This record gives sequence, structure tokens and C-alpha cells, in this order.
Amino acid sequence: MNRRFLLLFLLAVGNLLLMHWQLALTVEYEYPFRPDAIWSNVFACLIDTTVFFLVGLLLTWGRVKPALLITFVGTWLLALFNLVYARFFDHYIPTMAVTQIGNLMDGQVAKCILEGFRWTDLGYVVLAVLYGWMYAGRCKKEDGRWKMGTCLKTLGVVWAAMVASVAAFIVVMGLFRDDSFETSYTRFAPLRVQYYQAPNNMLFRGGFFRRGWTCREDFCHGKMTLTAEQKEAIKREYTDYSERGSGLQDSTMIRKNLIFIIVESYLAETSDLKVDGQEITPFLNQLKRDSSVYYNGYMQPNINMGESSDGQFIYMTGMLPLKSDITVNLMKGRTVPALPKALVEKGVAKHSHTIVPTSPTFWEQDAMNEVYGISQLYSKLDYHGEVPICRDLNDGQVFEMASGIDTKAEEPFFSMILTMSMHHPYDKSEEHGFTLSDEKLTPEYRNYLINCHYMDQQLEKYIAVLRKSGVYDRSVIVITADHHAHYSVLNMAEGDISEELPLYIINGGIDAEQAWTGACNQLDVFTTLLDLFGLTPEWRGFGHTLLKKEYHNSVSEQVQTFSEWMIRSDYFAVTDR
Repeated sequence: MNRRFLLLFLLAVGNLLLMHWQLALTVEYEYPFRPDAIWSNVFACLIDTTVFFLVGLLLTWGRVKPALLITFVGTWLLALFNLVYARFFDHYIPTMAVTQIGNLMDGQVAKCILEGFRWTDLGYVVLAVLYGWMYAGRCKKEDGRWKMGTCLKTLGVVWAAMVASVAAFIVVMGLFRDDSFETSYTRFAPLRVQYYQAPNNMLFRGGFFRRGWTCREDFCHGKMTLTAEQKEAIKREYTDYSERGSGLQDSTMIRKNLIFIIVESYLAETSDLKVDGQEITPFLNQLKRDSSVYYNGYMQPNINMGESSDGQFIYMTGMLPLKSDITVNLMKGRTVPALPKALVEKGVAKHSHTIVPTSPTFWEQDAMNEVYGISQLYSKLDYHGEVPICRDLNDGQVFEMASGIDTKAEEPFFSMILTMSMHHPYDKSEEHGFTLSDEKLTPEYRNYLINCHYMDQQLEKYIAVLRKSGVYDRSVIVITADHHAHYSVLNMAEGDISEELPLYIINGGIDAEQAWTGACNQLDVFTTLLDLFGLTPEWRGFGHTLLKKEYHNSVSEQVQTFSEWMIRSDYFAVTDR
């Protein structure tokens, strides 16, 4: 056995093991780890490292030593990239994330990367230094140490030991088998199904090579081809309008502006919350108490890997996003019915625009505006004040720009406004004269609440401008969140804080006594707004209207599957569906 080869190879395995266990403290897994998770993870890391080594042998024409260097560098970079990505997006790097590499240039992402540094990250430095020392030959030399046959035999011993240990584990667990053990192996069998349903868990258990192999058609094929039966099942689901219309509008279209404000990481838990005797969102609390405003504080987030872009996608299309990839990666250039399109096509809106605090390419904003049918995009590049190149607009700047645009736009119009000040990291807060000192709250949560108060303050100023110009009375105004604030970035434990999102609909003429105000989903907003405006296109989304008392949960595995099929196949571009 070549001990030096073994040590260098295991150091490469160590890169991936360290990454997975660091991510276990960072990302939110879809279901709890089961007894076999550790063995599955070690096995996955061994597979991935072996693949790197074999590829290295091919690239170096069978030269073992440089192949080992490729193996270590490859696993080291893969580990670091995933660690950086996960600390911002709360997921392992998806299969198609390379197309979003430009997001790493955004100032907010850079802040999160720096804020996310932990002392355990120095483990990668230690591994690299130790590897370099051993690779350079500082340890005892061995005769024939780099012969391929000897090294492959050593690798075979590693694999034999791993297989034997897994077999022993299965035998031992079989003697004490319970439902959780059996279920975990039953679930693990079809990796592709598991990956689409629980990508974080399956990457921990299955590794990158197995994920790449089972999802290879994402790279090799263009669009998924649906069978006639699949198309019929999709259509049968979304043309069931029993839950998608209230009948309250009598087919009369509301001809008002629609202003759709999507607040970053906004939790319903902040509504009516007082800390140190101070209201966190005094203006929004006033709206909540206004009998003419529809309020629901029990909306469940339906986002997946795309985070903020997923929230926009759900609201604009009435579909669920992909669970295992970034939806906007696949949606660029696609055809899909969308809320702005429906408003313009039916003559409800003459103009549509979006106001974002980032660059126009962040999360494919420019490309997705075309998909949604939004005619104009305003970004931080259009802001007239000074903005450092590495910073995004704060909420004061966003609402200042929105005030000028929305009070001058041709009416009726559709306007979507995105905010940013409540985005993590929460190592500091926006300074605006509001402070909190309650030591029972984590520092991160206190900063989050201070930023929430700042957003509330800037929103009030924007609404005041709309009132003064008369646009307020001529508009339906929706205020909601793109997604929840993850408990991990608030330095809290799971269950310490609710993930529920708020939904405000102002000037919608909604009778709260006749509407549903209980638990609902982001998916329902698209359908509800079509119903509110009296629009009855064939596609009304997979959600349920909130304008009537009866409601059934709109999110199911079937709806998730149908949404995946439609996104991956570009369903709406097919004329013979």
C-alpha cells in the first residue's frame, strides 16, 4: 500500500467532508437526518473524490502525482464555492448556477460573504498547507510510490474498507431496524426523485457526481417533452376554476393601477410587534387596522432555490418554482402567462414597469421582465443620486425613485417595486434614529427589526406622495414579501420564529367578512388578483382565490410536479397542448 498516496487522497476527501458538515450548520435541510446519513455522506465524498482523481488521470495521461494535485485543487475549490454560495442562498450550488455567477459581483452578496466568515473556515487553509507540504515530498519517501498499479491498489483498499463498513452498518441497523431506517433507504432509492423533492438532503447524501449524473439532461437536452397524458393532466388541474373564482366581481374589470410592492425578507411576525415599548411597523399597523384594507398574516412561503427570484416568479405566474434549480435560469426567453401580461392584454393597464434596487441583471431581472411582459425596468443605474458601485439602493432611495416614476406614469399602469434594506447580513442596521436594546433578542434579530422599522418609515413617505398626487385613490396596492427571513441568519434556532408572510391589499374593495384570512400560500396571490380585477383568462394559476370564505390548501406534490413539467418543457409555447 502506498501510504503517501493514501494520505494525499484522504486530504482531498477531507475537503468535501469539511464542506458538508459546515453546510449542515448553514443550510435548512428539507427533512431531518436519519441514522444512515453519516455513512451516506462519507460514501458520497469518496465517490466524488474518486471521480476527480480518475478525471485527473485522464487529463495527465496516467501520471498519478499531478492527478492527485488536480483532485485536491478540484475538491478544495468545489468546497469553497459551495460554502460561499450556501451562506448567501441557503442551498448547495444548483446544477445551472454557473449562469448566475454575475450575482457574486453584487455588493449585498459580497457583504454576506464577508459576514459569513467563521473560524472553522481556516480548516481549508490547514488542509491546503498540509497537502502542499506532503505533496512537495517533506514526508518519508517510498519506493515506487507513484506507480499507477500501486496507487490503484491502494485506492481499491480504501473502497473495500468503505464497502465493508457500510455493509456492517446495514447489518447492525437491520438487527435494530425501525421505520425511520427503512423509510430512509426506501426514499433514497430513486435519487433523481429525491433530488427534485429535497435537493439539500440529497446532495448531502448523494454527492455532486451522482447529482450531476441523475440530472444530466438539464445540460444535454433542451426542453422536456411532455406526453399527451401529462398535458391533459396539467390542463385538467388548472381549468378546475371552482377554487379560482369568487364570482364577487360579476365579470366587471377594475380599471385601476396595480402597484405591487415586494419587501425583502418581510415576516408577518413583525406586525403589531412592540420592542422596548416601540412599534416596529407603526405605519403598516395602521393599514392592518384599516377596515378597507385586506390583511392576511398567515401566508406560507413557497420559494425554493431561487429565493427572491422565486417569490417574484410565483406572484407573476401562479406557478411553483423548481425545487432543485434556479427557475429563472430556465425561464429566460420562455413563454408564460403572467400578471402584467394579463392586465395589458385586457386593457386594464396601459403601461408596466419594475423598480429594483440592484443592477438590471441581478437574478435575471432584465430577462424576466420580458417573460412577465413588463415593458420597462428601472434599476440602481437609473437613480439620480450617488450610489457606490458596490452598493445597492436602500429602501429610502428605492421609494424615492418609485415616487417620481409612479406619479408620472401613464395610467392605468402596473408597477412592481422591490426593496433591499431588510436583506441579510444583519451585523448592522440602517441608521435612522431608531434603536432597540432588548438583550433577550439576538443582535441579528434586533438589527433586522430596526431595518424593518426603516422600511416602514420609507414606505409611509412613498404612500404619502401617492396620496398627495391622487394616484393612491386610483390604485390597488399590494404589499407582501419575497420570502421569509431564515432563522439561521437571525442567529435563532428552528421554531424560534414563524416563517409566515404578510399580505396587504389596499383599495381592493375586499370585504374581510367574505374573504379568507387564514393560512394560505404565496401561490394564491396571482389567482386572487386576477379574480379581484375581474379577469378570467384560461390560465388563472394553480392557486386559490382568497376573496371567498371557502379555501383548501393550493400547494401539493401534484401541483409541484405539474409546475416542474411546465417550466422544463416550456408548456405554454406549445400550441398543440
